[in-house]
Amino acid sequence: MLSTLFFIVIIIAGLIVIALIGSGIFWFLVQIGVIVQKAAEPPTQDYGSYSLDQGRDIDERER
Repeated sequence: MLSTLFFIVIIIAGLIVIALIGSGIFWFLVQIGVIVQKAAEPPTQDYGSYSLDQGRDIDERER
């Protein structure tokens, strides 16, 4: 009786470990898919004109 219960507990623990590993692999593949999808997007191009005249001097109190 005790050995049967121990065997069932070991099987359940093994199934939990397998489920956790499987969900980890699934999550890893989802993350890789998101990275690949973002990498396939065209780069953002900024056509703004920026110059040093747009800045302003700040004094010690504003830092």
